[in-house]
Amino acid sequence: MQIQSKGGSMVLDYYPTKNAYDVINPDKVLKVLTFKGQTMIKRVISMQEYVNDVYNRIHEFKYVDNNVDHSNVPQFVSNYKED
Repeated sequence: MQIQSKGGSMVLDYYPTKNAYDVINPDKVLKVLTFKGQTMIKRVISMQEYVNDVYNRIHEFKYVDNNVDHSNVPQFVSNYKED
């Protein structure tokens, strides 16, 4: 999924994650924040954080859904620590 700010300067992409054996992790999502075309943050978040983040940005900050579906392109995530 991809959402962006009204002016388009900030874009958030959300990707499903997978491990080295191509097993998709249903509870983890890769969040990539891009500002003016430059990647600023890449972070693995929980599915609940993803749902809350998207809801808040669309309803509170009036972000727009770009209708880009990344569900078919899971991203490899190695061992990581959550914040």
